[in-house]
Amino acid sequence: MNVTYEQILPLLLALLLIFILPMLMRRYGLRWEDLLGMLTSRFGKKDYETEARKMREQKKNRPEPYQTNSRSGDLKALVSSLLMMARRYKTGLVYPGTISYKGQVAGLLALVVTRREVIGLNCFGYGGTIREDKQTGSWNQHMNGADQSFASPLKGNAQQLSLVRAAMDANGMKDVPLRVAAVFTAHGVELHTSHPLEVFTSEGLITHLKERCSQDEGPLDPDATARQLNALVKRIKK
Repeated sequence: MNVTYEQILPLLLALLLIFILPMLMRRYGLRWEDLLGMLTSRFGKKDYETEARKMREQKKNRPEPYQTNSRSGDLKALVSSLLMMARRYKTGLVYPGTISYKGQVAGLLALVVTRREVIGLNCFGYGGTIREDKQTGSWNQHMNGADQSFASPLKGNAQQLSLVRAAMDANGMKDVPLRVAAVFTAHGVELHTSHPLEVFTSEGLITHLKERCSQDEGPLDPDATARQLNALVKRIKK
């Protein structure tokens, strides 16, 4: 008589349950309740809250990626993006933005001229994560596990705006609107601020300018206004 695998398998399982499994349980001091608990913990529902907590702890304890402050290549990349944007949207670009007035020189990277306004770019090299404390008005940089505070870029914007505004007013440009925006140029910098239209990353600035220029309408002639501003630039040699 031929015996098949399908016929002998139930017999083997019965022998395991009746003889071998109880023998192993007695050897290791296990009870049926213990065996049932092991099976349910292994194959039962997962404790998703515990798993999520473990993942959060692992993420918290994971070392931070190494970051750097802005480098010369970051500024070159921003200027290159501004040049391409100026060609595409027919805006004016004055580079550098070192407008001189009564012995003082503005420290702007550049001035973007649209049909509606002139936008001065006040650049900062802090990298990592930048946070503004809404309660105190202070600013903080967190990078590579260290923290440091720095002067508010909004105050820097106001100082640069005052100087460039005075130079423009003194040279027949009183009717030309002007604003100054802070730009954090470091690659991968992360901003947390309540002033989204005054403080940008390089990528955020380009996106903002493209959106404005694509729907911008106004009385200014970007080329003519850029030539007027360029005449006020003090070019500082290396």
